[in-house]
Amino acid sequence: MKKSLKKIISVLLAVIITVSAFGVVGAYAAEENESATEATEAAVTEDEEVTEPAGDPAVTDDADEIALTGATEAPSEPATEAATEAIPTVGKVRNIDRTSFESDLADLTWDPVEGADGYYVYYLNADRHKNFSRFADVKTNSCTVKPLRQGTQYYFKVSAYIVRDGVVYEGEQTLKKTATQPSALTGLTKWRSSTVLEMTWDRNDMATGYRIYRASPESGNKEVLYKTVYGNTKTTFDDTSVKQGNVYRYRVKSFRELYGTSYSSSAGSMVFMAGLCGPNYSITSRCSRVNLTWNKNPYATHYEVYYSTSPDNSTFVKLFTTPRLYYNTTKLTVGKTYYFRVKAIYQNGSTFIEGTSNKKSAKITDTAFGEYVGDTYIEVCIAQQHMWVYKNGKQIASTNVVTGNYGDCDTPTGYYEIYSKDTDTYLVGEDYVSYVDYWMAFYGGYGIHDSSWRSEYGGSIYKGDGSHGCVNTPLSAMATIYNNIPYDTPVIVY
Repeated sequence: MKKSLKKIISVLLAVIITVSAFGVVGAYAAEENESATEATEAAVTEDEEVTEPAGDPAVTDDADEIALTGATEAPSEPATEAATEAIPTVGKVRNIDRTSFESDLADLTWDPVEGADGYYVYYLNADRHKNFSRFADVKTNSCTVKPLRQGTQYYFKVSAYIVRDGVVYEGEQTLKKTATQPSALTGLTKWRSSTVLEMTWDRNDMATGYRIYRASPESGNKEVLYKTVYGNTKTTFDDTSVKQGNVYRYRVKSFRELYGTSYSSSAGSMVFMAGLCGPNYSITSRCSRVNLTWNKNPYATHYEVYYSTSPDNSTFVKLFTTPRLYYNTTKLTVGKTYYFRVKAIYQNGSTFIEGTSNKKSAKITDTAFGEYVGDTYIEVCIAQQHMWVYKNGKQIASTNVVTGNYGDCDTPTGYYEIYSKDTDTYLVGEDYVSYVDYWMAFYGGYGIHDSSWRSEYGGSIYKGDGSHGCVNTPLSAMATIYNNIPYDTPVIVY
């Protein structure tokens, strides 16, 4: 009985061990199968494809069976990504060239890059900044960059790019260093035109210096580089190597030197005639007007008179052009100061040369020789050999006259008044007796009268063929004066 019991227990233990073994092996097989399934699902997700298992569903049992027998087949590998397309190669821009030289822009060209869809253009103001900015996206191998600052150094970079599937691939950038031209030289002005020709111009604070070119009889009128001024603070030049009466033509440029290149502005130009200087002149205010009288310039054909209410040279405007050696303004504002310039001019056919001028001023006064004049008076200018007559503020006569013979019988100057009037009378002197239609005395034996023995008036007649001291006047003007001017009317002679 005991032997039978032992035998039964042995059989039961064998069964339990066998069942346990089958359970463990099955658990491992199931775990491997689950891992393989997860790997397959992951590959589908990455490839974004859904595929049905191949073969009969019984394969799962085969797999279990393989696991039970201890097979070591690896689970399925995840599907790999599709091959990535190769990144395109973008060529480098070469041979950037600047094709125009202006003060406010730069025209750039470069060799085309094979396969490029376009080009990026960047720029940097190297005088002011440190970082580049993209200026343009162009489709051709050229670009105009503007507006730019004058006389400024700029760095440009250009790169090619290719577009693939909406992605831009930019190639290597190529650098170009250059500069804009200085702006045109301005403010070129004449200051002396005598034995020295002096000129000035506006300063260009970006310039390395200035170049002065001259054409003259000394160079066969061929233009040559005459002087280089380094540094931009000196903006004047005096030419002392000139001959009186000769014509000299100048052009002045500012320039900036960078990278072994000289960048020049367009030129300011002017023409001088040595000796065509501003005439020396007198300026006087009497009777609410200004009288200007000057000496003749030997090279001038005529003169221009300019005026301003400000001393600022830029405010002057041309008032009158005359071949004469004097000018008289109309009545101006009493108490106000006016500024004048008289400029000598040479003109011969198409040749026109401006000389220089001197600035003078006068404060307007309604007196003469310290006396109040009023609105009715007679004004005689010896230098101009001219007379003006005003009645109640209105000019009623303006005529050339002949005054006393210069240096011998000069007409007295000063403030006088008409104290005697007569018609159809004789003027008697030590060596003459002259009949006149109208006589108006203003000082001693000096007066204003007609002179039928004269056919011409004005100019320089009084220098050698002047009167005995009276003011000789054309008969037509004398009649008007006599009939409108009463006793005690002021007579101003200067």
